[in-house]
Parts: sequence; structure tokens; C-alpha cells
Amino acid sequence: MQIILLTHEREVTRPSNTGQLALECFPDICTRIIWARTSPDAVLVKQLQTADCALLFPEEIDSPSELAALVSSSEKNSQVASVLHDEQKSEPAMPSTLVILDATWQEARKMLRRSDYLKNAQKYSISSQQDSLFTLRRNQVDGGLCTAECIIELFKAANMPKQAAQLAEKFALMQK
Repeated sequence: MQIILLTHEREVTRPSNTGQLALECFPDICTRIIWARTSPDAVLVKQLQTADCALLFPEEIDSPSELAALVSSSEKNSQVASVLHDEQKSEPAMPSTLVILDATWQEARKMLRRSDYLKNAQKYSISSQQDSLFTLRRNQVDGGLCTAECIIELFKAANMPKQAAQLAEKFALMQK
């Protein structure tokens, strides 16, 4: 498994950035690419066109019109990584590479709105039965998890319980 954090430039220096925890704990699994509106990372764009790479994104957003509605919806300041809470749907095979938008919800909408390669990318959703435990930011999206929580769920789904537990411990310490 490879995880690419496509990080908004403002997110890099925020003390509340949970993606940094995964980068520190798992440099062999997680990498960071800084999102650039005018010059997208060519390797990432090409990788997102392959069958074994997907953007982590809620399942209920499938069509371009639904995505456009999401991107232009009301302003909220929370982590973008959202989770589908529907255990009854069968999970497709997890791609070997997942891209996670590492930004506030407002910044992530901007990234999506201005990046055709993200709008057109294959999407992958995860399921979680728990609500977010992230308390360092206000105005969280209902059903949304922060970046670290999404990675924890990905580790669990990939049968990587040690990595999930390690990141969960770091995440809990960060919020104290």
C-alpha cells in the first residue's frame, strides 16, 4: 500500500495537520505532494490515470454534477477526508495507491474545483462505524474523518493492525 497526501500549501505548517503524523510514522508508505493549481505534479496526474490508483472520496459523490455541487457548497473549515457510513455495500478491492486530499474542507473544495485530474480520478471510499475524534478544528463535516483517521481506517481495511494502532496512539497524543 502507498498513500499520497496531496496537501494544500497552507496545511503544511498547521500544528493541527494530522497527515504529518502518518508521514513521520510511515515514511515508506506515506508521501506528500504539495498541491499546485497551475502546475500539477506530472507523476501524480499520470498515476491517477492508472487502474490501481484512486482518490479517497465519499462514495455518494459519483457524478460530475454531484461533485460540482459539493465543490460549490457552503463554507466549512474541516478536514476533507470523509467516510461513507454504509456497511451494507460491498467494498471494492482497495487500490495499491490512494491519494488523500490533506486540507481543510474549504481548501479541498478549491483543490477539486481547480483540478480536472482530481475530478476525473477513480474514487475509492472507506467505511467506518465511528465518528471523528478530531477536536483540534471546529466545524467538522458530519461523517467526516481527519486525514490520520482515514489512514487508520485504510490500515485496518488492509489488515495492517499494528500500523493502525501506532497511528491511533500518535493521533490521541496529538490531541492532548
